[in-house]
Amino acid sequence: MTATHIGTVDAIWRYPVSSVGGQRVVRAQAGQTGLIGDRSYAIFDNETLEPANPAKKEWYGVPRLLARLREDGRLEMSVDNIEWLGYDDPILRANLCRLYERQVCVRPYGASVSGKVLAHRYKLSPIHLLSRQSLTKLQSLIPESLLDERRFRPNIVVDLPAHQVGRPPEYQLIGQDFQLGDLRLRGVKPCGRCSFTTLNQFGIPEDRSVLRTLISHFDKDFGIYCEVIEDGWVEEGDPVIVNQPASYQSPVVVIGGGQAGATVAMMLREYGHTGSITILGEEGHTPYERPPLSKSFIRPAPKTSPLTQVMSFADAERLEIFLGLNERVVHINRQDKVVETAHGASYPYGHLVIATGGSARQIPMVSRGHGRTHSIRTVLDAEHLQRAFEGTQKVFVVGGGWLGLEIASAARKISIDVELFARQANLCSRVLPEVVAEFIAHEHTRHGVKFHMGCEPAFYEYPDRVEAHFDGRIEIADLLIVAIGMTANDHLAKHAGLDCEDGVLTDEDGATSDPDVFAVGDVSRQRSTHCLRGARIESWQNAIEQAGRAAKAILGLERPPPYVQRFWSDQYDLTIQVAGSPDPRALPVSHDGTTAPFWQFETFAVGINRPMDVHRFAAKLAGTESEQSLEVDSHPGDAVAQEAVRQLIGPIGEFFPGELKQVSIVGVGEIVLARVGDSYFGIQEQCPHANASLAEGFLENGRIICPLHFAEFDLVTGTSSSAPKGCPKAVTYRVETEDDLFYIWVPQD
Repeated sequence: MTATHIGTVDAIWRYPVSSVGGQRVVRAQAGQTGLIGDRSYAIFDNETLEPANPAKKEWYGVPRLLARLREDGRLEMSVDNIEWLGYDDPILRANLCRLYERQVCVRPYGASVSGKVLAHRYKLSPIHLLSRQSLTKLQSLIPESLLDERRFRPNIVVDLPAHQVGRPPEYQLIGQDFQLGDLRLRGVKPCGRCSFTTLNQFGIPEDRSVLRTLISHFDKDFGIYCEVIEDGWVEEGDPVIVNQPASYQSPVVVIGGGQAGATVAMMLREYGHTGSITILGEEGHTPYERPPLSKSFIRPAPKTSPLTQVMSFADAERLEIFLGLNERVVHINRQDKVVETAHGASYPYGHLVIATGGSARQIPMVSRGHGRTHSIRTVLDAEHLQRAFEGTQKVFVVGGGWLGLEIASAARKISIDVELFARQANLCSRVLPEVVAEFIAHEHTRHGVKFHMGCEPAFYEYPDRVEAHFDGRIEIADLLIVAIGMTANDHLAKHAGLDCEDGVLTDEDGATSDPDVFAVGDVSRQRSTHCLRGARIESWQNAIEQAGRAAKAILGLERPPPYVQRFWSDQYDLTIQVAGSPDPRALPVSHDGTTAPFWQFETFAVGINRPMDVHRFAAKLAGTESEQSLEVDSHPGDAVAQEAVRQLIGPIGEFFPGELKQVSIVGVGEIVLARVGDSYFGIQEQCPHANASLAEGFLENGRIICPLHFAEFDLVTGTSSSAPKGCPKAVTYRVETEDDLFYIWVPQD
């Protein structure tokens, strides 16, 4: 283990009374339950003995109060930060009773009243730690907001200036033991923020834009929870010391300058690696994303290439990552732990990451050097095809998978005739069931693509054309584009003696047969308990997910459960999304929609322009991994149409996308109307968990967000997510419009 100084304690806060504003202290002692004196008291209802809960309207004013502990440990409270009274002072008690219009008192947790022990209303997380960098980032997103750190109730604010990647820098402490003064902590998990984020607190106005920004940019979390490993004292100015194993300083070499390789390097920095990191890539470009090459790049040439960068030279310099371009590695010496390049340079490593991707498969003996045969794997390939498209009237595309279909779509968008040849009987035959493949084929046919399925022509390239010979006839085109998959670039690994089989054999973390060597991305053939032979997962998501897992494995950090596979393809005006483990033999469990269909199968789903449904399925699949199949939600409109009657709401007036309107319905009461795009939804006005109005919330990704406790409610099913335990569904209603009138379907009972 090596002690590494990564930051400094900037501020310490203690909150003696739950939900009440606290005090900043220069020095504090911490034990197993957190800072001594933190959240030791609460305001209780005398009759119910319920502790104050700002999520309920009757307790809204609690955060505007202040509390502090004197040096002798005596608790004092104030409503104005001027007059301070003892917590048991009759004057304070009378003021609180008037404020909350009921009999209340301040008592310590653990006290016994009428035979009942006063307990916390939630499980305590010992210490909330927040970085100054996260506060600065949030302020830059909402510059008009007052972002006093007290709004987020941190116990310790730290300055962590080193190696910021994108996520909050305190996340590098999750799973790590670290020291502040003589206090030893361990980061546990991100800290989900509660109603304090938006409510009016002493000296801090109510501001719901804070909640919106936390949801959209921080996944609702802000800071991390920490557990106490060893009691001690912490003081402002104390260094943040991380005790790191040798792997944190070990040099890492990454072979491959693509998305997976660059992501491993960046994630290592994010998780706290402090040793040297070297990326050696064969291409002359900084790391970029490959999906746009076939999805949009090959359309008429722009003045500047629309590459989506993964890492720029500025990023590499800031993260202290050596980025070597045009550097081809020719040998891996596992015994001496060094790699050698074609230029004769040697790079020693402690851990090696192979991220060499793959090469486009070719049709042997077709190209004769006339520039009419193309494939797409790199940006240079895409640039060559982009130029070749100028003046082209007709192309042959070989390959009925995602790449071939995306190329066909791009060509038809600029009025190039397309004939597509596929050896299989169905499109995307390795992954898509026939019912989905037929829909996609119909869309391409509708846009003018001519298919030759189950056909393997002989192709011939000439200076002025390409010929396809099949079924006793000859067809002619200007270009031939080969999109028949890729072969893994595993030759370096094979020659180094690593286990390979059409890819480097790894586990889901990218670990190979050598504990110091990892392989990630397209070159990795991942084996798992569900797939002993292994599978190469050629997707943008896998490049990100497996790279992150590999970085954690290198550092010895805990890895998350395996992710739910997702893939997307853009063709014409269609976005085709797949979630789960597709099986071309599967039969659909459910299907709805015609122009924008959604198919649900036992282990996967496919949606056409249905991102919300695919996302919802993926989230559901991730939460039920042990089940063989998923419960299918019925389409709510069908049930409502049979069991409800349509009722006129009336004209609504101007109703903009993203807007919420509260209306009163006879026999129902108050509901909220929501507009998402051109669709309208109805949902109960009162949050089913907290005493809060959903009309005062907001919309995010097709869900309505409670303004108090961040719970999200699906506008179709009412299902809650990211909600407190036990939160029930919300009641939803089908809404229709005719001309300027709105109607709601109301259950007959």
